[in-house]
Amino acid sequence: GTVVASGTPVAASHVTLYAGRAGAAPRRLGTATTRADGRFAIAYAAPAGPSVIYAVASGGATRTPRALRLMAVADPRGGAPARLTLNELTTVASAYAMARFLHGTRLTGAGVGMRNAAATAHGLVDPATGRIGAVLAAAPNGSATTTLGAVRTLAAVLGGCTRGTARSCRALFRASAPPRGPAPRDTLAAVHAIALHPANHVRRIYRLRKAARPRPLLPHAPSSWILSLKHTAGGFDGPGRMAFDSLGNIWVTNNFQPPGTGPGLYTVALDPTGAPRLGGAVGGGGIMGNWWGIAVDAQDRVWLSNFTGDDPNPFNSPAFTGGDAASLLTRDGVALSGPGGITAGNLQAPQGIAVDQRGNVWIANHVGDTVTMYPGGDPAQARVVTGGGLYKPFAVEVDGRGNVWVGNGAIDADVKGSLTRISPDGQAAGPFVIDRMRSPQGMAIDSGGDLWVASLVDQTLNRIAPSGRLKARYRASSMVGPWGVAVDGDDNVWVASFPGQKLTLFCGRKVASCPPGSRTGDVLSPPFTGFTNGGLQHLTAVQIDQSGNVWVANNWANIVPTVGGDGVVEFIGAAAPVATPLIGPPRAPR
Repeated sequence: GTVVASGTPVAASHVTLYAGRAGAAPRRLGTATTRADGRFAIAYAAPAGPSVIYAVASGGATRTPRALRLMAVADPRGGAPARLTLNELTTVASAYAMARFLHGTRLTGAGVGMRNAAATAHGLVDPATGRIGAVLAAAPNGSATTTLGAVRTLAAVLGGCTRGTARSCRALFRASAPPRGPAPRDTLAAVHAIALHPANHVRRIYRLRKAARPRPLLPHAPSSWILSLKHTAGGFDGPGRMAFDSLGNIWVTNNFQPPGTGPGLYTVALDPTGAPRLGGAVGGGGIMGNWWGIAVDAQDRVWLSNFTGDDPNPFNSPAFTGGDAASLLTRDGVALSGPGGITAGNLQAPQGIAVDQRGNVWIANHVGDTVTMYPGGDPAQARVVTGGGLYKPFAVEVDGRGNVWVGNGAIDADVKGSLTRISPDGQAAGPFVIDRMRSPQGMAIDSGGDLWVASLVDQTLNRIAPSGRLKARYRASSMVGPWGVAVDGDDNVWVASFPGQKLTLFCGRKVASCPPGSRTGDVLSPPFTGFTNGGLQHLTAVQIDQSGNVWVANNWANIVPTVGGDGVVEFIGAAAPVATPLIGPPRAPR
């Protein structure tokens, strides 16, 4: 391999090759010192079992040897690597993709999430050549979003230290210092701190000395240093919500059938990096107009609710009755439901769907004002839950005790929003009416049992106790028409805005994971712009994977006339990872 700083080879740099392993300290595979041309060679035995191979270069013949630390992470899908380039670009890609697994120079953590994160790094920068990766370089990324310019700018900022002076390095370390903890002392630690705190000292970092390479850079400071990749391949036309299986594969609902707005006849399957899997469009099993409802069970089976079916009436028309079926697929996309889907349990325009800790499947009937339950996932034993104030039910979530919470009054600004709680044995209680909450859409539950509900019309995020009592209501300038809600592994809360086309992050119940002085409900993303990248459309969902990537769904490109959205966007390493499939409240992966 080669060690390069700002386009110039680095001699006398100490390179160590490691194998990162799940839940254990990384194993050192070999070391070398670079020659005058920056090259090195390490003979090593490929480790047995799943691992992430990476290299770290420290010091060298530069003016700032103590500050130089570069990193490159090999793509685990390619087996044992034969070549690695370590430069500022690979360091940026590694620090962001591995943000939730990197501890100094050690990579460790849950194996599935760590390996998927390493594969994601390859989309940003090719670790073999040290050049911009194919996913980032081309449409729908490239010049269409801010990420390519941000990666180059951050690499140039690191180069201002690696090929600069001690003074420029000190300025970098001060600007990248995290809100809590010591300031970085090398370039890898500096960019890792920026990745973990992308809204911190944004303009100050942008104004730092920059090396002559790479180019071109961002013309002005971004709203944050968050990095994202947009994924549009796979047949998207109005993706509504996504769910992850135990391997990190992604399933995405698809409102419409391209190229128009007829009911979608398939779901979109992606691998953990966002590339199409199983051909992308996976149909069969009665899929027809699957909008919001999707869940993956403990067997990695995919449950889908078909909201529109073949009803020709608009979803907001009084004449709309919607679909009457759910669909079920294996992890490999094989339909387990018949051509007409699963109709047991009197499904009526089914929307939200969730699986509980006992394998029961719960489906909200948006038109029928009921909830259908399949005990143990068996439609032959279907039960229909009524009462408890169920009215236009939409989102369904399961708390830590197995209670099922249902949001009522979605897409209806004329009634007060409410919640219904259904016990594990199917007894409905409620409604728990939340004053001034109109059109509750997405909902998530934190580790303490509090519900976080997005109120679309009154543009608030509502925190509701397990008793059904409103604890607090939060607003943010960046939160315009909130729809999707997700809680990450630190209990922080992510909200996707539908008309606002932005992502907002709130400090959750564990304030120790937020900047010093924060309180629950404080906005941690840029207050006015939120997190964005130039490639967001009208968002209906936000979910978090095992690598700490935050995914949002570009559901509609245009509201009137309706045009389906073009894909999903992945904010890389932005959140504390969550075990998948998501059953009950979020928990950290093992």
